[in-house]
Amino acid sequence: MNHDRITQLRIGGMRCIDNLTLDLRGLAVLIGDNGSGKSTVLEALELLRQAAKPVNFITDILYRGHGGLQGLLRRGSKEISLGVTMEGAGRPLEYAFTIAEVGTTAEIVEEALEVAKDDEDSLQPIIFRDGRKAGFLDETMGLMVEKQISSSTLALGIQGLSPHPEIERLTNALNAIEIHAPFETRPIWQQEELETRYGPRKPTVVDSSQALARYGVNLSNCYHQLRNLGDEVWTRVRDRIRLGLGDDFRDFRLRSPNPGHVALEIVYGSAPDKPVPIDSLSEGQISYLAFVALVELNAGRSLLAFDEPELHLHPALLARVVGMLEEVAESCPVLLATHSDRLLDALADPAGSVVLCDLDDARSTRFQRPNPEHLAEWLETYRGLGSVRAEGYKANVFSGGSLIGSPEKGP
Repeated sequence: MNHDRITQLRIGGMRCIDNLTLDLRGLAVLIGDNGSGKSTVLEALELLRQAAKPVNFITDILYRGHGGLQGLLRRGSKEISLGVTMEGAGRPLEYAFTIAEVGTTAEIVEEALEVAKDDEDSLQPIIFRDGRKAGFLDETMGLMVEKQISSSTLALGIQGLSPHPEIERLTNALNAIEIHAPFETRPIWQQEELETRYGPRKPTVVDSSQALARYGVNLSNCYHQLRNLGDEVWTRVRDRIRLGLGDDFRDFRLRSPNPGHVALEIVYGSAPDKPVPIDSLSEGQISYLAFVALVELNAGRSLLAFDEPELHLHPALLARVVGMLEEVAESCPVLLATHSDRLLDALADPAGSVVLCDLDDARSTRFQRPNPEHLAEWLETYRGLGSVRAEGYKANVFSGGSLIGSPEKGP
């Protein structure tokens, strides 16, 4: 493939996760009880997504966005380590950083970006950091340039220092991680009760949208963009929407309720002169429209993660969404966290995609795949892994399944 993807995630010392190395190729579906580590995996990805931002990482990201180091540390641990492997448009890259308690404060104590050497089973450092000393590979001079940096700033996010194409590749790939929570589809009366109003139901400022924003807030702009991508794309979009909104769906319209804003309307064949505003759609219908936009606007994405994609969707619509996400997973890793048995039943390859998260006696998360042979036997009777789990036979399916590897402490 000619674009970079995040193909491995590494987490150490974060909440209930002691040490995890998770390969991300194709579709990965995390299941497990509440508090078993699924959301921690997604939050770790969000921290990594922010790693290349030119900000004070400790203050602006760790504390303001995630409650500080103490809220993230595993009990008994004094540091968290996060890392990724990136592959695609060039040589594989590995990036990792460690944040630790130093006295009463949180500091970035280690950081490294390394690239695979051509025809060698070894890595070449591009960034190497130990405490407040960081080395940057200057491609022009061909040597590491040492600099003093702040203990609260990631070296990757420092602008204008020793430019290197591999740093740019990684920065672009981290920025291209998409992490989604359920779409904001609550009806207006519920939003008014909470004194807030945002999401797909609200008219949005006209803008160019290359991807669906978190919570689906730019949904109207996304459909404006999809219409501009040509007849082939627009025909496919309308066909997909017809599966969710009914055979009499005909088209979309964009109206301007006030200057500079746009809102989506749906045209049905039974009343072409009376389009239905998106305000009038159900939460499930809006969620389905958002998933279509999410799938269709996917250029340059390095990884797609979604927490509880099943929310509000009728089982038949959920099965269609799963099929669309499996299509995306052919070109970009997709990570889902779910409690839905219906979603599991819709998977084409549950043995290869599902990962069970559960806690051991030390309350550390174990990550385990199903036993393919056991699962195949149960699927002779049940329609899918979700049905097997719903009947109480989960342990039979995962007995003897492979544990996700964690060869060393930290990433």
